[in-house]
Amino acid sequence: MVAYLIRHWRGELPLWVAWWLNGVGLTALSLALEGNLGALGLDRGLDSRAGVTLFVAAGVVLLLLVPAWQVIGIFRAADRHAAEVGTPLAAYVTQGLATVLTILLALRFVMFAGEGYSGLRLAFPITGWHYQVSVSGRLLEVRGSITFGLADAVQAALTANPQVRRVRLNSGGGSLSEAQKLRGIIIAHDLDTDSTSGCSSACVSAYIGGHQRLLRSSARIGLHLPRNPGYGLRGPLSPAYAAELGYFASRGVPPWFLQRWIASGRQFWYPTPLQLWQAGIVQAFYGPPRPGEALLFL
Repeated sequence: MVAYLIRHWRGELPLWVAWWLNGVGLTALSLALEGNLGALGLDRGLDSRAGVTLFVAAGVVLLLLVPAWQVIGIFRAADRHAAEVGTPLAAYVTQGLATVLTILLALRFVMFAGEGYSGLRLAFPITGWHYQVSVSGRLLEVRGSITFGLADAVQAALTANPQVRRVRLNSGGGSLSEAQKLRGIIIAHDLDTDSTSGCSSACVSAYIGGHQRLLRSSARIGLHLPRNPGYGLRGPLSPAYAAELGYFASRGVPPWFLQRWIASGRQFWYPTPLQLWQAGIVQAFYGPPRPGEALLFL
């Protein structure tokens, strides 16, 4: 196998083998696998630093190093074919097609790089979350991105402060799996949730776990479909996020709200206070609304 890889890299294989087998065939196989990652269960394990690291490393190998090996071997095989067989036209056509293949493979890697970067930001955040317990000891406030390790930290804080009755979530989102873990902790301790500056994206998955859910009238709830549902998944919903929306439905969120959520796609949707209340996402508002938004509460 190693000898075969080296021969292709050096351009020593017949041109038809280099192009049809190692170029077209291998690319078709990788595309087929990519399009069925969810069905094969290969999109799992992305909820830990080790899982994200493995995902990114595998992507670099499969979407950068392997394509480089493919294309360079094809170009060298074409040069050798032109020199030894004496049919430069076939070699030039193959190299032209290989150039097109290179562009397509590069676009695939750019798509992966965006999702890989998002995953690495969650696994190894530059600025992550922090929390603090109020002076009275009854309120625990979480601020910043929901990244790996937050749920464990909150559990430790609750163990040290058993009098906490409410978790305040002021976050723009982060890891869905970590938010789900945090939600489980909130439910297990029968805690209320609220937000004073805003709760969006994955943050809402933790917020919905509150026994009583409150929101400062000047804050907003932001919803959207995941921006990185797992490289290679097709369709508007990944299996994991479809299950998450199913959980919201089990909490009493009506179909009209979930359909509007799905229709928002990857663009943020900020429901009006009335919509949040009708859907049961927020059970009570407090404090003055934003200037000019009083009518939204009617």
